[in-house]
Amino acid sequence: MLEEKKALLNKNALFGLRRNKKELSAFDSGKRFCFITSILFGFLIIAITYFCLDVSSVYHISVSGNHYLNDQDVVSLSRLSTSDRYLFVIPYQVEKRVKENPLINECEVEMKDGRLIKINVEEKKLIGYMPENGLNVVISESDDHIAIDKDNFYLISKLPLIEGFSPEELKLIEKNLSKCDYRVIDEISEIHSYKDLKYQNVEIIMRDGNYIFSSPYGLEILNRYFDIESSYLSGKNQCYYFEDISGNAYTSACPWEKGEEKEPEKDEKTDSEETESDDSEEV
Repeated sequence: MLEEKKALLNKNALFGLRRNKKELSAFDSGKRFCFITSILFGFLIIAITYFCLDVSSVYHISVSGNHYLNDQDVVSLSRLSTSDRYLFVIPYQVEKRVKENPLINECEVEMKDGRLIKINVEEKKLIGYMPENGLNVVISESDDHIAIDKDNFYLISKLPLIEGFSPEELKLIEKNLSKCDYRVIDEISEIHSYKDLKYQNVEIIMRDGNYIFSSPYGLEILNRYFDIESSYLSGKNQCYYFEDISGNAYTSACPWEKGEEKEPEKDEKTDSEETESDDSEEV
């Protein structure tokens, strides 16, 4: 009988111990829950406070690599603004939006310290513009004809007007003009077909007032234009002639100043000037 009472007491003690453990476990779980909840709530308060302050927004957006498009146009393409939250900007999405523009080849977005965002673009190289089907289109080195709208109509002021050529002639001009440096193309105002000259039948009007006559194959000589122009007496409305075979350039009377429209012939003085300048003009 005594042994049965001891067994019953031991059993009750065991049940009590288990109950106490459960109560302690529930209490500890409640403490952990309250602790974790308070931490999360604190983080939530901090996050809400942070994102409500200006220190969480983009501080500055810089643009590099653009030659034709204005900085603001590139920023508009990115759809970013200084009101956007810096931590929520996803570079890949921004790059994708910028490359939707047909003038853009590549785009890279970098997140910099100080909440700065740098957008670096690589534009298609443009060689001019022309009217086409009632619209103004810009022409790229890869023969893309891209229509421009009122928002980027200012591109016309940066590019030469090209007109008077057949599609075959135009492709030949595009191919050779694309070899020219941006700096030279920027200085060209207009490019016309000049049928009165048999070989040097491309007339190029420079923004400084000078005229150049060349074949399509001699357009690459434009890369030496500034050196060539400086080797002669500076002035406006001078005419220069490019020889595609020899790669030489010389100045002579303009076709309309001669009694007859024909290929220019170099006089002795011009020949001597060319001889003196050839060494310095060769690339």
